[in-house]
Amino acid sequence: MEGQRWLPLEANPEVTNQFLKQLGLHPNWQFVDVYGMDPELLSMVPRPVCAVLLLFPITEKYEVFRTEEEEKIKSQGQAVTSSVYFMKQTISNACGTIGLIHAIANNKDKMHFESGSTLKKFLEESVSMSPEERARYLENYDAIRVTHETSAHEGQTESSSPSSSQPHSSHCRTKASSLCHHASLPWVKRYHVGPAKATSPSLRLRRWRPFLRLPSLGLHSVAPNIDEKVDLHFIALVHVDGHLYELDGRKPFPINHGETSDETLLEDAIEVCKKFMERDPEELRFNAIALSAA
Repeated sequence: MEGQRWLPLEANPEVTNQFLKQLGLHPNWQFVDVYGMDPELLSMVPRPVCAVLLLFPITEKYEVFRTEEEEKIKSQGQAVTSSVYFMKQTISNACGTIGLIHAIANNKDKMHFESGSTLKKFLEESVSMSPEERARYLENYDAIRVTHETSAHEGQTESSSPSSSQPHSSHCRTKASSLCHHASLPWVKRYHVGPAKATSPSLRLRRWRPFLRLPSLGLHSVAPNIDEKVDLHFIALVHVDGHLYELDGRKPFPINHGETSDETLLEDAIEVCKKFMERDPEELRFNAIALSAA
């Protein structure tokens, strides 16, 4: 993707919530970690949920699937309500911000905005635009760009002590956790989704922070070089007019994943997340956060 490049955002509720607060969103809805995919762990997520963000690796297998999916939909068609707010991505590494915009824009009636909110202004001014026009509008929307850059730096400039054995958070550019199997319960330590298989029992999630090993300084997480290649990507899963939509600015249109409701959105979205993981069973770099009522 040519043109502008932004620093990637971290898949971290603290970062995303602070980002949205700086854009003028009242915290009556907050992003929270999704700890796992089984009913017990999903029950830990506050309800209702109005959106889920999935962070996943862009692999060769995924790109083959994406091409086949696009060709199939263009051939067979799909129903997409005009109520869906969708925008393309033309800025490298802006997928986190675009995922947040998709999540908020498609739940705008539920949100409370502060006076003079930058995000509210952007949504109101872009509501009648095409997905491509919204992308170009974001390219020149300095208030959102500056806030994105601030949040990207804030999420990545913490360090841990030399005795720390592992980084503890995830970022949309770097290595992620490994799947740990215990005799009684396969699990992934807190915050990062591991590969799902049809026969696998409970899975827990883990989030890792990108890091560099610095001699004598221990384990540090640092803001990435803006020119580094990013192979992780954010998408949003939202409920609009009774259907679950996958919103990905790299795709030409929203993807309709079937019926859903406010009550079942989280479970239905997690089923979509499982399909992403099943397509890349050797990959471990998955992470999910949910936008929940505070």
